[in-house]
Amino acid sequence: MTNDDTNPIKIIEESNSKTLDYFNKTYVHNLELVQSLKTELFELKVQIETLEKTKDLYTYNTDNRRSVFSPIANEQNTSITKGKQIALQIKDLQDVKGSLENRIADLEQDIIFYKEQVEMLSKAGKCIHTILTEKNHSDDDILEEGNAIEYIETEDVESKAKHAYKMMMLEDYSCYNFARQLDQTVKQELISNLNKLDVLKWLLHSDLGRAKVTLSELHNSSQNVLESLDIVLEQLNYTIDAKQSILEQVEKLIDGFRKKHSECIIEATCDCTEHELNLPSVITIRLLRMLREVFDNIFKHSNANMVTAKIFISNRLIDVFVSDNGVGIPEDYLDRSDWHSGLHRLHETIYQLDGKLDIQGDLISGTSIRFSFPIKK
Repeated sequence: MTNDDTNPIKIIEESNSKTLDYFNKTYVHNLELVQSLKTELFELKVQIETLEKTKDLYTYNTDNRRSVFSPIANEQNTSITKGKQIALQIKDLQDVKGSLENRIADLEQDIIFYKEQVEMLSKAGKCIHTILTEKNHSDDDILEEGNAIEYIETEDVESKAKHAYKMMMLEDYSCYNFARQLDQTVKQELISNLNKLDVLKWLLHSDLGRAKVTLSELHNSSQNVLESLDIVLEQLNYTIDAKQSILEQVEKLIDGFRKKHSECIIEATCDCTEHELNLPSVITIRLLRMLREVFDNIFKHSNANMVTAKIFISNRLIDVFVSDNGVGIPEDYLDRSDWHSGLHRLHETIYQLDGKLDIQGDLISGTSIRFSFPIKK
């Protein structure tokens, strides 16, 4: 029997670790379950709203019209009209909606409880670890070199290296693109403007009419340079404010797409466990980048006029679902697209975050993208 088997503090640490693991898994499971139920509730509300609008089209609740070829019917044989049927459907759906809301409320209470247990057990684990560390330092338990155990990592090293290589290539490609944009849309434009200024000095003394035209060209050119710089700054994440909560930044991003693509209906909900939740900047930047990539891809390729987005954010997990009614996406989209495409970058970013990504689509139902990843602090 080893010392660890009889050490009471070590036994307590192991028991605490297993209990913490149980509560942690239950906590995350309930978070995901609540998100799934809220998605179901959202779709149910849309269905009820649609039926309400349909019901308004039917004025009468009964239909007393009789066929001239049928015998006269009494009042008890009056058929239920379409309006009545819809009203009954709405009532059934509202009952289901009420049940869902009650279940979500119960689960959210459980989540609060599990969160408290996780925090408490985490603190206890740190305390136990501190005690054990101090004890180990006081004992002369240095292993002889021949008895040391070497743990070999069994993970696919080749696969990890492949992903790292792809990310380096994508980073180099991004740097090249930024440099090219700055050269073509800023530097070359500024050189052209300097030449026009030289011409303008001469025209001011010889041809005022032509000078006015040149001055107008300079103004338009300067405006184009500013717009090009704004695009580059946005791509470099300069427009992301780390002081703002993640909820505000996500809503700001989606509102920007609504204004830019007014021809498309964007129905988006962002469910955040805390309104003022501030995530690590690296998580915020990656999430906003991925959302921007997904929406850009939709508006570039899908030809959709309806986009639905459901985003769930907590301090432990992020879950995003985006769907459109566009032309769909082929199963071999990664093989068809360039290695530096946004979807390739999306895959690599999700891999780095230890998350999951699922993209499906067809001509009938459009495209749906779902990704989620844990937040590790």
